[in-house]
Amino acid sequence: MNGPTLPANIVNGRGQPFDSEREGLFFSRLFAALERRMGEAFARTTFVIHRRAFGEFKGKPIPLGQGDDDKVLIVISDEREVFPVDDYLSYRAVFRAYGFHDLLAPNVHSFPVSYFNAAGEAEPVPFGERETSVFFSGYMNRNRVDLFKQFCQIGWLPRRNLKGKYPKEAIRRMVSKFYRQRSFNDVWADAKIGFTEWFAKGLPPEEYARVLANSKIALCPPGFESHETIRHWEAMRLGCVIISGPLPNNRFYRGSPIIQIRDWSALLPLVADLLAQPDALEAIHRATTRWWDEVCSEEAVASYMAEILAGR
Repeated sequence: MNGPTLPANIVNGRGQPFDSEREGLFFSRLFAALERRMGEAFARTTFVIHRRAFGEFKGKPIPLGQGDDDKVLIVISDEREVFPVDDYLSYRAVFRAYGFHDLLAPNVHSFPVSYFNAAGEAEPVPFGERETSVFFSGYMNRNRVDLFKQFCQIGWLPRRNLKGKYPKEAIRRMVSKFYRQRSFNDVWADAKIGFTEWFAKGLPPEEYARVLANSKIALCPPGFESHETIRHWEAMRLGCVIISGPLPNNRFYRGSPIIQIRDWSALLPLVADLLAQPDALEAIHRATTRWWDEVCSEEAVASYMAEILAGR
């Protein structure tokens, strides 16, 4: 099933129509808003969206041509932050998702990770009527062992964050083999906490989005590579109070109401305190909704991009 049809000047690195199946709603809304702001200049601009493949730097050339003043490059799916941005500064502007810190290069700018279509179609439940107190559903990768062990009693593991990529993976395999419990709905009243055996093997996207839209607090631990994930954007759009690890120091997160913790051992007392103060919790929800509207929504991102492309 294909995503929404995008304008003809939105292409992939080969100059072909961009495949927007997963994030089609986000991109269609973004470019519709950007066209309104840019006017006739929009049609004169080619937007090249490059979805980085994990194996493309293993001796393989990147299927991406050089740019000019009429081309804008958008790099997505670069969780490892290895795309050679400096090789593509011939584009009018370069926007890239994942981990980028603002102001490191005058021609390079932050870009949203975006959300999947199901979360874009979901409608948020009024906060006071939400039935799920705390929600997480996802694969227990090595970066989420630190979250898992807050819920599961593992006497030989400290609660504090583990260090190092390879030790984390070794611990993940041991925990996955010897500790079979995957659901922890009883940690807090009305919580829905579940870990899956592999990526995309949990709730169907539509059900995931419905539960998220009906949740007060969303836990957003790291993905396979990055602390920044699509679930941050889905939770923001749906007005959840977000608890996350440290996020990049860019315009989308700097000063945001996202609660960032450096160590997941702080999670249980933090959530208990939040749930004990419903008025304060709802205030964070309202701040998150404002942040989405003013900084991270498609309209806000289009305004930010239009100003950059206008040279302001």
